[in-house]
Amino acid sequence: MGLIPGKAVTGDLAAMTGKVGHFICEIRDLNERGQGVGVVVQDGSASPPRQGMVCFVDGALPGEKVAASLIEAKGHYLVLDLDRIIEASPDRIESDCDYFPLCGSCRLRHLSYAAELNFKEQGVRDQLSHKGLLESGSPVFKSIMSMEHPFHYRGKSIFPIAVSDSGENDLQIGQYSYGSHDLIDLHHCEIQSEVALILVNRVRELASRDRVTAYMEERQEGTLRHLLVRTAFSTRQVMLVCVVNDRKADPAILSWIPDLRASLHPSEFTLQSVWINDMEAMGNRILSSDYRHLDGSETIEEVINQVAYRISPDSFFQVNPRQAAVLFEEVIRAARLSPGERVLDLYSGVGALSLQLASAMKDATPPLEVTGVDRVTQAVMDARINAKINGLQNLTFIEADATAWLEAYEESPHNRPFDVIVVDPPRKGLEPQALDVIRQSGTHRIVYVSCNPATLARDLALLTDGYTVERVQPLDLFPRTTHVETVVLMSRVESK
Repeated sequence: MGLIPGKAVTGDLAAMTGKVGHFICEIRDLNERGQGVGVVVQDGSASPPRQGMVCFVDGALPGEKVAASLIEAKGHYLVLDLDRIIEASPDRIESDCDYFPLCGSCRLRHLSYAAELNFKEQGVRDQLSHKGLLESGSPVFKSIMSMEHPFHYRGKSIFPIAVSDSGENDLQIGQYSYGSHDLIDLHHCEIQSEVALILVNRVRELASRDRVTAYMEERQEGTLRHLLVRTAFSTRQVMLVCVVNDRKADPAILSWIPDLRASLHPSEFTLQSVWINDMEAMGNRILSSDYRHLDGSETIEEVINQVAYRISPDSFFQVNPRQAAVLFEEVIRAARLSPGERVLDLYSGVGALSLQLASAMKDATPPLEVTGVDRVTQAVMDARINAKINGLQNLTFIEADATAWLEAYEESPHNRPFDVIVVDPPRKGLEPQALDVIRQSGTHRIVYVSCNPATLARDLALLTDGYTVERVQPLDLFPRTTHVETVVLMSRVESK
């Protein structure tokens, strides 16, 4: 791919691109997969004519004119591969990663960080204004909150393992290529924690030395399947989980621990906890429920905004702990808490938000009352432990389906409404039944934490007959990807 800024699109297209079947495209936007979205302005294919068709071009950026070749033709659009940049965007930068764009972990390393933030902020505005919730220029929208140092931020990293292409006993450990199961053998990474890559690189060497094999699904043989690394940045503690297909490498893995622990000494991190996860089933599932503790403590501890969290191998916890501190502060700000109020945290998980809300008001009189509801047994157990180790009172964690529990609660005439409901649902958003119950709950304020602007806009639209949107705050929780987090405050509209 050559960069030819400012070159005019003239003459024979096949001669200009060097290939028959190429297209010249003008790129106007990015989609959630990081593809440039544009239209075909010149068609070099034999037939049928496709000029004017919408196209999605991997690697292209808004404002660019590019030459691209066909990957796939659909009824109303084309999927194209970038071959040459004819006119470059001023926001294009040189990637700082040797593995981009093949590696699937990042999608925007060729875009300046300022432009990335603008893209994410505008995406939230577009989704909510498209639903008619707000005008795009409404002061309710706040500027996106960036990450001060958008590198090496992942506190949880999973690395697939495969047999090396060389055919020797060497292993490949890394990340899958975008849109495929071809493994990229990573030796460094700009978003994974640096200590995670230290462990990955050393395990690769030790496994090759000791002839520990990688699992091959097509033959259902081999041992090592994945490495899971959890990094607690505040306490500088690290957890390593080796996911295995059988127990043949148990003695070797146990013998590696002193070496792996020593490899982290220069970074001043400690390998605090080592586990094995036995995963014999075929398919895409990465972890089983069968863990064996090998060495060190059973948990590591992360501290965010002076709240401590004990993290076990299968805990659901914020992937970016450093930026989670900013997210939690924004949730507290949006909740507008007062002493004596009652807060419901639906989909509470390990109590990440519940504990932050309780800690923010721990000296209040009368005290804040926080109730967290989640259906995952281990998450509720972790939440209760986390409340105990922080000495936080007036916290109740309930194991139940969040929607069913709230519906049963609201049906009782003796239960008064919560003052605030905090929801942090999965990407699919809230279930219709949950929206109905929340809308009829009489709750004064709703704080909606979303990782998907599309489902956020859908859900907010279904709440607007009883609530008004007061504040929309996007945050960059996953730099160099297309994902954006949003915290929304809705207040009840009092009937006249």
